Amino acid sequence: MSGQNKIKVHLEFGEVKVDFEGDVNQVFEFIVHFLTEVYPNLEILRNLVYTPDLTNLAAKLVGRVEITAEGPVLVSGSELSARDAACIALLGAHIGNRLGKLTKESLSSGDLAKITGKARKTISNEVPRLVADGLVERTAEGEYKLTILGIRRAEDMLTGKKPT
Repeated sequence: MSGQNKIKVHLEFGEVKVDFEGDVNQVFEFIVHFLTEVYPNLEILRNLVYTPDLTNLAAKLVGRVEITAEGPVLVSGSELSARDAACIALLGAHIGNRLGKLTKESLSSGDLAKITGKARKTISNEVPRLVADGLVERTAEGEYKLTILGIRRAEDMLTGKKPT
């Protein structure tokens, strides 16, 4: 690991002082572990509150979605329903935006149809259902993006979990 890829963090919590050094992921894991040791209720809170793990989500999309300058591309998923394919495409847009590869995390109905390979009419019929189910929200520009619930459901879909 080169010196420029390392980060150093110094934490103080009461009388406890600790320094961490490593790459971003290592230091993040050290910090979380440290905080759960010093403040055990944080572990309970971490297990109770869903916070999308960008790295984990991106890893789950490998082989299904590729991020290009024009937006996400579904590289596999022809077997998916229009609903699932739209969610995966929107998750790709979300991840691409969070990684700084895309300027926005939303897609139009036309974009969703093109990306998923589904008929535009099929997508246009499915998107309102996704909105009604709280998985997708319409932006001010008339495009669609995943909600936190939508991100969670898309993640469950990628891991084969059935929604509850």
